[in-house]
Amino acid sequence: MIGSAGPRPVPSGLAARIIGFLSITLIPLGVVAYLQTSELNRETRIRTELSLVTLTDAAASGERETILRALGNAEAIGASTDLAEELRDQCTARLRTFINANSVYSFVGFLPRSGLVTCSSVGRPLDLRRVPNFERRMEAPRAMVSRNDSPAISETPVLIVSEPYFRKGEFSGYVTLSLPTSGLRQEGTLPLDQDLTELLTFNHLGQVLSSRSPVSESQRLLPETVNLSELVDVQAHSFRARSVDGQERIFAVTPLVSGLVYAISIWPLDSRAATAVEVNWMTQALPLVMWAASVIVAFLAINRLVIRHIRTLGQQMRAFARTRRVPQGAVTGDMALELRDMESDFLHMADAILQDEAQLENALREKTILLKEVHHRVKNNLQLISSIMNMQIRQSDETETRQVLRRLQDRIRSLATIHRNLYLTEDLGHVDAGRLLDDLIRQMALAGDDGEGETTVDLDLEHIEVYPDQAVPLSLLTAEALTNASTYMAPDGSGRQRLAVRFRKLAEREAEIVIENTCGGESDPTHGEPGLGNRLIRAFATQLGGELTQEVSEGLYRVRVQFQLSDFKPEVVDY
Repeated sequence: MIGSAGPRPVPSGLAARIIGFLSITLIPLGVVAYLQTSELNRETRIRTELSLVTLTDAAASGERETILRALGNAEAIGASTDLAEELRDQCTARLRTFINANSVYSFVGFLPRSGLVTCSSVGRPLDLRRVPNFERRMEAPRAMVSRNDSPAISETPVLIVSEPYFRKGEFSGYVTLSLPTSGLRQEGTLPLDQDLTELLTFNHLGQVLSSRSPVSESQRLLPETVNLSELVDVQAHSFRARSVDGQERIFAVTPLVSGLVYAISIWPLDSRAATAVEVNWMTQALPLVMWAASVIVAFLAINRLVIRHIRTLGQQMRAFARTRRVPQGAVTGDMALELRDMESDFLHMADAILQDEAQLENALREKTILLKEVHHRVKNNLQLISSIMNMQIRQSDETETRQVLRRLQDRIRSLATIHRNLYLTEDLGHVDAGRLLDDLIRQMALAGDDGEGETTVDLDLEHIEVYPDQAVPLSLLTAEALTNASTYMAPDGSGRQRLAVRFRKLAEREAEIVIENTCGGESDPTHGEPGLGNRLIRAFATQLGGELTQEVSEGLYRVRVQFQLSDFKPEVVDY
């Protein structure tokens, strides 16, 4: 008994089609679920981003207030017209008074367009023309905040806040304040969140202004593929990226002073505040998971109830087609009623086919036996006629009469050889033409051997199957050609008689037979007047549907016939 096969869906099978139709049915529901899930994730992400931005803005409120206050003081000092016009000593004294009153600053001074500072809290002239980007700052005046880790005046790293001032509507220079980074964060601001890894501020050029940890350590926490300068002039947002140290983190960016100072907070991936920044793939994949589960359940159900039984029936049918053996019993089990009826019908059909085939085989065997018997009796009758003719030849006194009877006897022997081969062959519908010609040639060579001269016979016969309708005229044509060859054969220049027969396949459905014999220099391809033999050769070539060629070349007389190998054509009988 052939066992049932396991699940094995194929593209054109029933399971694949059911999966396809079920998928089409579930697509609208999946699309709706996917859109709703995506919208929910989007809203959750927006709220999380707002939460991170709010926390970042609150954590950096101290830095924002300090920088805004420094910009306001610089703007106020720049607006004091009388202060800039006072003498250097008076101006210096007043700026020192400002420093003493605001201990958060370490330096304040006027930086004119010439770069020579004469009024500052230091009290001595300063040449700042070699400050980086000095000329560009003078050409495009704007408020700036930068960091200097090695200041010439202050002893600690400072933030330099510069505010342009104008006199009579023209740009005259900058009011510059130095703010030690140690006092940047004011008391009273929100404490550092326990999940927050780092908080940095940076200017519009991407330079880090402040951080909660040493700047050298905080640089390792910044995004690896994103420059800080690329985060300016954008709305507050959050994103996920790999840090320089190789860790995946969440980053939130918000402007503290629009166009001037920005804050970026760094959070771990497992932070409670940043859990929804990245898309939750599990929720988005839920429709796909539901589709896959539905398809798998449907396929398993269809496979268990239908497909495996159909596959078992198919295997039984293929086994019956190969071995002609009916399965020993039905595989019912948990089959549905329709499938049980199908299996029962198959078993009855297989039994009926076996009975019909047995009857056909018996009839074919009887027909084959009868045909073999016919060929056997025809062969015996022809041999009997040949024997009678042989007796007549021995009693005849006329040489011409004996020759005519011997030629006729050779033709009768050829027909007897054909029927003998048809009697001996297993398949009466096909005849091995190469074997048939070989037997015919050898029999005629033995019959025609009179001991008067030695003849060399060269045979090159391919085993080509032909139908009896072509095998008979092919054999008779060869026999007539051999009879003519034996009659008119003459030694060649070396004194030897040679006979060659070639039978080969030229193309898929085309064959050729060639009979050659030495003719002793004869030039007439018909060996004199056309006799009965030549007329018979032409007639048999016509029956083959081939093209006959007779010629003499280099002392050889050659008969060549090319013909198409035809299929069996049943005889049409008119009643």
